[in-house]
Amino acid sequence: MAITKIHSISTTLNKAISYIVNPDKTDGKQLVSSFACSAETAAVEFEWTMKNSGKQGGRLAYHLIQSFDTGEVDYETAHEMGKKLANEVLAGKYEYVIATHIDKGHYHNHIIFNSVSFKDKKKYYSSAKSYHRIRRVNDKLCHEYGLSVIDQSKNKGKSYKEYTADKDGTSWKSLLRKHIDECILRSQDLNDFLSLMGKDYEIKQGKHIAFRAVGQERFTRSKTLGTEYTEERIKERLQGITQTVSKSRKSSENFNLLIDIENNIKAQQSAGFAHWAKIQNLKNAANTMNWITENGILDYSALAEKFEGIRYKKDSTHSRIKAIEKRIKELNVLIKDIEVYRKTKPIVDRADKVVFKEKYRKEHESEFILFKAAAQSLKPHLKDGKTPLIKPVRTEINQLISEKNSLYGEYDSLKKEFADIQKMKQNVDMILGKDNSPDRENVRRRDNGLE
Repeated sequence: MAITKIHSISTTLNKAISYIVNPDKTDGKQLVSSFACSAETAAVEFEWTMKNSGKQGGRLAYHLIQSFDTGEVDYETAHEMGKKLANEVLAGKYEYVIATHIDKGHYHNHIIFNSVSFKDKKKYYSSAKSYHRIRRVNDKLCHEYGLSVIDQSKNKGKSYKEYTADKDGTSWKSLLRKHIDECILRSQDLNDFLSLMGKDYEIKQGKHIAFRAVGQERFTRSKTLGTEYTEERIKERLQGITQTVSKSRKSSENFNLLIDIENNIKAQQSAGFAHWAKIQNLKNAANTMNWITENGILDYSALAEKFEGIRYKKDSTHSRIKAIEKRIKELNVLIKDIEVYRKTKPIVDRADKVVFKEKYRKEHESEFILFKAAAQSLKPHLKDGKTPLIKPVRTEINQLISEKNSLYGEYDSLKKEFADIQKMKQNVDMILGKDNSPDRENVRRRDNGLE
């Protein structure tokens, strides 16, 4: 699990960056990275971007923190996930510095990024919407790396401390949720449920139903436990009613897992359950046979070959899109370095002509720092002290964007095609007994007397 929070920086940007790159916290700065700037000169580079965009004043930067559960990831993985979070959220438009701190019991990333984009000169707008996007990207990364994810719909309004207590099963609310779940499974109606709950909890019924355990000072309203524990939802769950799928969901096949479990437990108590399951399997088999007939795939090896072929095309297209996005970011940084170099070089060159050289250098310290950083970055591109032309770089960016947009359409089609054939192959494997999942393999071994 990883949780995130963000706040703005309006003063002391230098101190904030110095704090996050502290060698004692980052394994001697081994766990410090940056994008479109140098960690050592980031504050100066942020300021230059703001100055040249005409967006000075107000928020200087934003500080995004990503914290991991103790022992859930190693420090290298934590740093890698932090960079991926920053790259996706900031889309290659904002300079940033990231540092992974390993001096506490849990690893956590500090990401400080400019409030102004060096690409389009626009300010970053921090809002509830932008933060929800950060959380979505963070949750997606947690899924990719096999980490647990907080169910936001059922934990709305929880503090991290309360979430941790719930996870450990030590909070009043956590214990109450578990007891409500157990009583719902054992009850046929609301009267049964209240009777069972009343054995361990004092119940208060008014505008909102509330419960209080022995030793608990105040009543806890059930609606504060989450969306699945309001009085209305408890009644629906007792009746086995799945919650209506919201309009924002794309698929009507999104089920309420809680209700699925409750219904299945109760359904298996009736003889009709086995008949229902058989009918569902027959429907799946009929749909699968219809699909393979329509697609002219009458041989398993042909199905497997087509499956692998589509997967390869999908993965290759995705890899190309990622490579294009990486190249576009590199070219945008190149343009920034060219612009910085061209604007600061005349100031640096003039130092040889002025009388009071030391005073001049002090007055233009920022320009000297920026020039040195840009020159270092442009070293492979400089020819006789001349920078590359920006126009050809922009032309390449536009060509890459055009290719990427074309590939996105192709990738969407391949994703749909792969999802269809994957589903059919899974059905065929299940029908033919080719499912090699651990559970099926264990059943097969027990059946053969190998365990």
